[in-house]
Amino acid sequence: MQQLLAVGAQIGALFFYVFLGFMGRRLQILSPESDKALSDVIFYFTMPALTVTSMNLKVSPQELNNAFFILAAAVILVLLSYVLCLPVGRWLRLPVREDKALRLTAAFGNVAYLGFPVAYSLWGQLGVFYAAMYALGHNILFWTLGVYLMEDNHHFGINWRQVLNINVLAIAAGLLLAVTHIQLPLFLFNPLEGMGQATIPLALLLVGSMLAESPLRELAVNKNVYYMIAIRLLILPLVALGAMALLPGWDRVARSLVVLEMAMPAAAIAPAVVRKYGGDYGLVSHGVVSTTLVSMLTIPLWVWLLNCYFLT
Repeated sequence: MQQLLAVGAQIGALFFYVFLGFMGRRLQILSPESDKALSDVIFYFTMPALTVTSMNLKVSPQELNNAFFILAAAVILVLLSYVLCLPVGRWLRLPVREDKALRLTAAFGNVAYLGFPVAYSLWGQLGVFYAAMYALGHNILFWTLGVYLMEDNHHFGINWRQVLNINVLAIAAGLLLAVTHIQLPLFLFNPLEGMGQATIPLALLLVGSMLAESPLRELAVNKNVYYMIAIRLLILPLVALGAMALLPGWDRVARSLVVLEMAMPAAAIAPAVVRKYGGDYGLVSHGVVSTTLVSMLTIPLWVWLLNCYFLT
């Protein structure tokens, strides 16, 4: 019990920022306009800086091996998540738009705005390095398969400007630095590191502000929300745990990170992109809010389980 409380306190410190963002929106300190500006600052400035500086490490050959293992695991598990959700919509007899919204919410997690802070809290810069590699595989699928699910028509075309966005390019640049063992000069590294450190509180403030936007009563009466919570936060992490348990030779931190990334709530960016492409914005936004709320309980539990019982 003491270990669970210790893990809860460690992760709970992150959710303190979420609470501040929630209260900021409730007290009208934050607004939809400020959220948009905050999201842009994170997406275009602080998160790329955090990625590059965290990946500018002197990694060992084994750690580099782990990074490519995590990249492959991300692609396989996200695709597997999508496949496993295919029969759920048919079983629930959901309309096409709701079926796509459920698959999108279940398959894609908040591996950046929440995944990076959690990884940094547990494993420091190496955790962000590994999380960035997971995000690379995840985000490529999000901007291809995910956009296909969001589009309210049968047309599908890949927008490479979205796929190769600044964060994907930052991961690629960081990986190049790690592979070649090139260290950024201090006059570049120090300001980038300072900017990158702002990612964690800013991203969590944004998550909290997003939570305050949705009426909680609507979530409680939507039965599809409960399916999303169960699939995203319990079933799919269990699938990832089973897959990682079959690979006992791999590094424990790498396997733990993969399971933990699979336990993240639904992707925070999904509602905005769904609105752009004409998908079911209401259901996706409800799924994001509900899974984020419940993840405040499930993430500490998964960390505790991984530390105490699994992947040892």
